[in-house]
Amino acid sequence: MLKFIKSLFSSNKKSPQIKVTAELVVNNTINPAREMLKEATDLKKEKKYDEACEKLKEAFSADGSDELMVKERMRLPMYLQLTKKNDEGWRILNELNVKYTDVFSQAEIANQMRVFLQKEKKYTQAIIFSVWGICKEVVRDRYNIQGSIDLADQLESTEQEFGFLSEQSNEKVYGKTPKGNPITDSAYKMFIDRIEDNISVQGVSERILPLLKKDKKLDLVEAIAVPVSEYLKSTDVYDLRAVRDILNKNLSENEAAV
Repeated sequence: MLKFIKSLFSSNKKSPQIKVTAELVVNNTINPAREMLKEATDLKKEKKYDEACEKLKEAFSADGSDELMVKERMRLPMYLQLTKKNDEGWRILNELNVKYTDVFSQAEIANQMRVFLQKEKKYTQAIIFSVWGICKEVVRDRYNIQGSIDLADQLESTEQEFGFLSEQSNEKVYGKTPKGNPITDSAYKMFIDRIEDNISVQGVSERILPLLKKDKKLDLVEAIAVPVSEYLKSTDVYDLRAVRDILNKNLSENEAAV
């Protein structure tokens, strides 16, 4: 009985970067929006970039468009970039950033902004958004950690309610909640380890190294990674302006980064 109740709660566990993918059908019929996405992809493969952009715009207002994921909506700015409409593409990325504020979407959008700038060969600005992406990933993983904690407390409450305190659990314990309840969600430790890696000097260095190499500033890896790591460890609330200021100060002695 206890295992059955646990399974009900376990179905709500938050997994890293795992989302429910929208199906190709809506109410047993073809999803028009998703079909248009496929058409846009085909047009892009044919290098008909303008037509591909128009097809994407059509998809985003078609029936079933509410099922589309942020990752799919970010195709438009990247396609626009292929048509040399960089300003419009960047504007759309910023609009998505304002509209989709959940921790999962924010991490995806920050990374796509980095990719967008990198494709424009704006490496200095791309470095800023590479660090900003780390910030957003850390926020996402902290959210997932809290989910593991809430689940553990919820399970303990259920065990007490149904009188299963005498039963011994064989599940591995990965930590304790602030209330002292055991955390048996295996993802909990993975989230913690990933945060520790991302905020370390080594972790930051690995993220910014490719961009610094393209920007011909490899000698600044340590000078940037150390203060960025210190910032990531110093607060739970990150600010893009603070990230920019750190990088402006350290990317170059003679000129601002942006």
